Amino acid sequence: MIDIRKLTVRLGARPVVQDVTFSVAAQRWLALVGPNGAGKTTLVRALAGLVDFGGSVRIDDRESRAMSRRDLARSVAYVPQQPGFPADMTVGDYVLLGRTPHLRPLRSETASDRRVCADLLGRLGFAHLAGRRLATLSGGERQRLVLARALAQQAPVLLLDEPTSALDLGRRIDALELIDELRVERGLTVVTVVHDLTLAAQFADTLALLHHGRLVTQGAPADVLRDEVLSDTYDATVRVVDDHGQLVVTSRRWNCWATEDAQ
Repeated sequence: MIDIRKLTVRLGARPVVQDVTFSVAAQRWLALVGPNGAGKTTLVRALAGLVDFGGSVRIDDRESRAMSRRDLARSVAYVPQQPGFPADMTVGDYVLLGRTPHLRPLRSETASDRRVCADLLGRLGFAHLAGRRLATLSGGERQRLVLARALAQQAPVLLLDEPTSALDLGRRIDALELIDELRVERGLTVVTVVHDLTLAAQFADTLALLHHGRLVTQGAPADVLRDEVLSDTYDATVRVVDDHGQLVVTSRRWNCWATEDAQ
């Protein structure tokens, strides 16, 4: 579904993403992981067609550069880290914006468009807030709302840049479970930027570890989340623990290891 070859992005003279190559099969979930400044957000923005890049990005066997903005919006839904929220817009109207790529020129939303959005609001626990103004929502509510807007596009590819960063642990799990449920139900291909490596391992089929704009390694979570690889990449003391079949990534202070070794 997504095929990236030698993707390179420069901001001015500085390369932010360098010669990254990987593929994401249809209906799979890939998580981009790595330390701050690794190039994760820039890579996702390139996939969304929001920054210029060198190399090739193909979506469903079509070169993304050759696609119109409308066609790209029908193929790719993107959730940024910091989306804009018109303060006076209602929750229901905001989610309806996700239907824009499907509207005919000079036509307004149909009853079908409204049903799609109402269903998403219900599944995200927003049905009772449809008439509320965006200015009255909490940060966590806004983050879930922008996910609903992206899902309303009904695009086969969903790009999410830290989609749960403003949510508490319980809401994070709920949101990721919903994404996974809809991925299976709708046949979505999902690419997420994730800082929480434990959550990435629980939900993604494949991890791609970036550092200094380059791809360090990719593969199944168990192949990527290894003590020595993560310790080198994050410049920290990292251990990966198998907790009844689920990988848990932990970090500790250097002097804690020294104390244990001394004992």
